[in-house]
Amino acid sequence: MTLIWKNFIENGWCFLDNDIENCRWIEAAKANIRNKFRQKEYSDSDFRSGASWFAGINFLDNGIGGDVDGISFSSVLWSQISGNFGVKIKYWDAAQVSICWQGYPRKDPSESEKSFKYRLKKYSSHVDGLIPIGSSKRRFAKEFHAFILGIPITNSRVDSAPLMVWEGSHKIFRNMFRKAFAGLSGNEVSNLDVTEIYQECRRKVFTTCPVKKVFSHNNQPYILDRHLLHGMGSWSAPINGSLLQPRNNLFRINPMSGRIVIYFRPAYKNPLDWITQN
Repeated sequence: MTLIWKNFIENGWCFLDNDIENCRWIEAAKANIRNKFRQKEYSDSDFRSGASWFAGINFLDNGIGGDVDGISFSSVLWSQISGNFGVKIKYWDAAQVSICWQGYPRKDPSESEKSFKYRLKKYSSHVDGLIPIGSSKRRFAKEFHAFILGIPITNSRVDSAPLMVWEGSHKIFRNMFRKAFAGLSGNEVSNLDVTEIYQECRRKVFTTCPVKKVFSHNNQPYILDRHLLHGMGSWSAPINGSLLQPRNNLFRINPMSGRIVIYFRPAYKNPLDWITQN
């Protein structure tokens, strides 16, 4: 086992090696994003936190092999991942394009003070796949990702809304899920309300696990364990007014002026692997 994967197992995340193929892929992804913004192929609802964040769920036009506009996904990057996950995932999902601008986070008019305070102090930390349902936002396991792959493509700096991770938190949540879902079928797993035990685990993580800022040099990709608690830090760099995302005229902004990370979350072929795999 390489040091990279030892770090992944211990801390719940690690950087992966970059290469020229990934650099070409990033340029194709940038062109795809620019074109979609130019054609206004987005929903206004994707602009959140007072228009300082574009959530961009499933926004990238990639193929099931991860290719973008004829440019293949990096074989070097895939080879690092496939040894652990290659035969267990269905295909590459349509990737998220997460864009933050200077000033993140701002408070949305519909956002409660409690929610905004959590965004500021705990970075809206969450475990992917646990979806808040209904007005009371009860938590249910609905998405069974194998991992989270982040590929930074612009402005990845320590002060530009970096990824925040609680190292080791994946172990706490994995133990909780295995106990809570023991003996259940896939459908039964999806219908079990885990709100209270999720909140209990999150409180334990906040008091026992170190939080770390993750930012990338030269667009180096990183991979997160599916159960790692993570969030998004504030943009703390000095404000440059010319790069602020405007509140009332969303469509003149250049997406490349923001901090962009592309996220893949491919699903397990067998949803129960989300619980049982190490």
